Amino acid sequence: MIPGTDFTPVVEKGYKDFLLGPIIVSIIITVIIFFLGSPQAAKGVFQGFVIGMLDIVIMTTGMRKALPFREEPKKGLSVMKRYRWYRIISASSLVVLLLKQGMNVTGVFIGLLLMHIFLIFNLILITYRLNKGKA
Repeated sequence: MIPGTDFTPVVEKGYKDFLLGPIIVSIIITVIIFFLGSPQAAKGVFQGFVIGMLDIVIMTTGMRKALPFREEPKKGLSVMKRYRWYRIISASSLVVLLLKQGMNVTGVFIGLLLMHIFLIFNLILITYRLNKGKA
């Protein structure tokens, strides 16, 4: 992912480091949108956040399942490819389900996109802490 950084210790510890920051930020943004006077948009954005969190949990689970295959990278890669399909199927199924129920399309996709942006920022912070610990 990021050259020179080994995320193995973070993945082995569990989901806490990956999800805690994005969850807190997503709750704050949902509350702000709700109090700005748009409860329907806040509901759609929150649903997008939930789909994004599920996607991150599936991704992290795939990474944890691939860890035992460090010496056999091709097996680890096949595990990660399988979990990529799990992510695509689950996220697309949930989005289609929400859209069929008449939910806020824009809010769902904005929430899903923001959750992944928050994950990237969180990974940048984790990388900074890991690299700072090595120095």
